[in-house]
Amino acid sequence: MLNERILLKGAERIDFTGALKDFRAFPEFSDDVVSLLRGTDSRDTVVVVDIGYALEKPIPQLVVDHLNLTGYNPLVGPNNPIGERFPAVTCIYITDNKLLPQLPSAVAAGVKNRIVPSADEIELIKSLGADFYCYNLVPTMIVAAHAGWKVLGIVCPPGTDLSGTLANLFE
Repeated sequence: MLNERILLKGAERIDFTGALKDFRAFPEFSDDVVSLLRGTDSRDTVVVVDIGYALEKPIPQLVVDHLNLTGYNPLVGPNNPIGERFPAVTCIYITDNKLLPQLPSAVAAGVKNRIVPSADEIELIKSLGADFYCYNLVPTMIVAAHAGWKVLGIVCPPGTDLSGTLANLFE
C-alpha cells in the first residue's frame, strides 16, 4: 500500500461534488478542467471525484471502467500536441482496490450534462454493463488519457460526505 500512497501523494485532485477540501472544485466539466489537465505542470495521477446517480448501493464506489454515452468527445478540433489524437483508454483507471478497500468497484456511464435518464433508460444503461451514470468523470478521463495521466475515479451518491473515505489517502 505504501507504493500506491506514494503514487497519490502528488496527485492532482479534481472534485465535481464541491465538498472536498484540498481538491480543485469545478461545478462541471469545462475548458478549465481541460486546461488544468493539459497544463505543463502535469503529474502522473489525477483523482477525480464525481456524483454518481442510480447507484445500486448508496455508497461511494471506485470506478474501474466507463461507457461514453454523452454523444461528445472533448478532443474534437485541432489536436493538442500534449498527446495522441485518439488516446488508448484501456487501463487508464487505477483499479487496485488496496488504496480504498472499503469501496466496491463500478463501471460508469457518462451521459450528457443535465440529461436525467428515465427509468427505462437507466435500465438500458445497466444492461450495457454500467452500474450508474454521471456527468463529469468520463469527459475528464478522456482528456486525462490524452495528456498521459492515470485516473483514480471515485463516485458517490449526491450529498455523501467523502472526507472520512479519503482520509489519509494522500499523506
